Amino acid sequence: MVAAPALTADAAVSAHSAAAPAKQPALIWPVVKFGDSGPRVETVQYLLDEHGHKLAVDGNFGVLTRFAAELFQKSNGLSPSGKVGAKTWQALIIPVWRGSTGDAVAAVQAQLRYVYGLHFVAVDGVFGPLTELAVILFQKKHSLVADGIVGKNTWNALVVHDT
Repeated sequence: MVAAPALTADAAVSAHSAAAPAKQPALIWPVVKFGDSGPRVETVQYLLDEHGHKLAVDGNFGVLTRFAAELFQKSNGLSPSGKVGAKTWQALIIPVWRGSTGDAVAAVQAQLRYVYGLHFVAVDGVFGPLTELAVILFQKKHSLVADGIVGKNTWNALVVHDT
């Protein structure tokens, strides 16, 4: 993955404004657990892969995915339940933007292509101009800041609206 810019999108906004940023409501994250299947599970698997817990991305939350989630939770000071809820999602997500590479980018691309129908996006783990365009289109559709950066709000929208 490409090194992070000096300020994230949220930090850049607050750094350039005189007033304190308005408190945003807490994001609601889906719970993904043993026995689940589908695109959300694939996203969890891609993100666990990005964090070094190599799994087959098959969309099935089985024993290996649960074990990897528990290891990830333990290594991040979270209760090792094996369920991916709000605290685990927030620790798992990695901001990505044009120039980023890796499994987190592949997770975004897979969501955009297979869940949201943006079939011009290749799932190759490289955040290029077409991925950026797809992210901006997604952000506009979901009333997010259309900056092409997949931060916590865009990640949340990707997995909450996932069907």
